Amino acid sequence: MDLFDTRPPAIVLAALALTACGGGSDNSIAEDDADNVSAFSEQLMPAATETVYLNLETGAMVEESGDWHIAANRLNFKVNSGASGSASVGGALAIAQDDFYDGNGDPDANVFTNATANSEEEHLLGILEAPGSWQEDAFASAFGSSDTWSQYDFATGVITEAEDVGYLVRSAEGNSYARMRVVDFNFPTREGQGIDGFTFEFDVQASGALGFSDTVITFTSPASYEGGDACFDFDSASVVDCETSEVWDVQVGFSGRDWYLKSNSGVSGNGSGGASDPMTWSELAANDSDPGVPQLYNTDSTGGVFTDNTWYAYNLTNQHKIWPNFRTFLIKADANDPESTVWALQIVGYYDQDGTSGQPTVRWLPVELQQAQE
Repeated sequence: MDLFDTRPPAIVLAALALTACGGGSDNSIAEDDADNVSAFSEQLMPAATETVYLNLETGAMVEESGDWHIAANRLNFKVNSGASGSASVGGALAIAQDDFYDGNGDPDANVFTNATANSEEEHLLGILEAPGSWQEDAFASAFGSSDTWSQYDFATGVITEAEDVGYLVRSAEGNSYARMRVVDFNFPTREGQGIDGFTFEFDVQASGALGFSDTVITFTSPASYEGGDACFDFDSASVVDCETSEVWDVQVGFSGRDWYLKSNSGVSGNGSGGASDPMTWSELAANDSDPGVPQLYNTDSTGGVFTDNTWYAYNLTNQHKIWPNFRTFLIKADANDPESTVWALQIVGYYDQDGTSGQPTVRWLPVELQQAQE
């Protein structure tokens, strides 16, 4: 049985000319405007339970071993390059949609909930400028980039915890949860001895429990710690071996010049773990238990332009739903070839027509980029 719909994607009319007739309206396309109608391709990606792969040239869903440009797994998108694949597909952000966010970078619920695919179509079809560089994929933690929860002091070379950052975390088993606070992190990078110490606090909701426990447990650097990777199982409140344990929930460590948190999920482990977007401690405290919304939890993955520039907002107006921000991305078939095809692409939805989640819809078209003015 063929698991993928290999038919070319539907060609969607991207500009409708509406004409008024008398006291009513005529929703047909005016004949005079027919030649001005542009077309883009659109495809729903069935990514609720597995990673699916799309060839933007043909519009066909393909296997991982095939010729693909972008892939999706629920909320996560990646391009075929770097840590994600063997090709050299590059990505860039073309239209940031800054008006969807306030001065603090928080989503503006009114803008998000009133935006539609039609209202944001003009950005996809507009004149787009060539980026300064193309981005290939790298490791993307469920906890976000390291500068989300830590900060670097250029004067001293010491990396410490960012103030007031926490997460909801799902266990490797997928049936228990925790509120996790980043309390302390000390990584003196110029001493060459790795991470010196750390403290993370957890309020655990055990499997079958109705809410988080009032008893705080801590994950601190163990006595035998040598500054590299350390793993913690919050169900047993114990440090476990990262190499041999299958039930670790949170890993802290560093490799090369990067320091990270990992969850036992996706590319980092065989578990069902994950972590929410970062929250303040007061926001964490407002959650008495796991909200029961699986899409709340990000998983460890690989990514680049899509992970650095999120395409959605969650839980606006206290609704556990996903709203797209209609950012326009550029996808280049081969970042190393100046002549390769470039597509403009938007992610315009997360649900199918029945309201089932994990069904993102993308639309795209090939574009000629305008060179940046010097």
